[in-house]
Amino acid sequence: MRMAIVGALVGVLSLTALPAGANHARNSYCSESGDVCAGARKEDGKRILQLATAANYFDTYKVCVTTPDGAKTCRNGTMRDGDGDGIFVGRMTWAKQFPNGGPGEYYIRWTSGDSFRSPRLGFHKN
Repeated sequence: MRMAIVGALVGVLSLTALPAGANHARNSYCSESGDVCAGARKEDGKRILQLATAANYFDTYKVCVTTPDGAKTCRNGTMRDGDGDGIFVGRMTWAKQFPNGGPGEYYIRWTSGDSFRSPRLGFHKN
């Protein structure tokens, strides 16, 4: 059962973990148990910031994006089980929710109260 949940979460995120190169943060993360996954990916040309959990571990979350010049913007989101499969997803479109700080490396971190804090992830904008 656990492997089915992990597979479903990875499928929901559809992330490709890229190795971190020089000065580049990885773009996705899954907890060791596979119960929580987060990432930044492109979908139809749009940068999507997404958090997925194997159950309703928390109702709300905060995602913060730091631009190449160090400016940090945070937004709050709500986890939803859109199709009733027990996998909860929080999703934002970067361009709609966060300022464009120009080309360079952007850093992302998700939190939910004291119960969850992702490692620093990132993406590169040309």
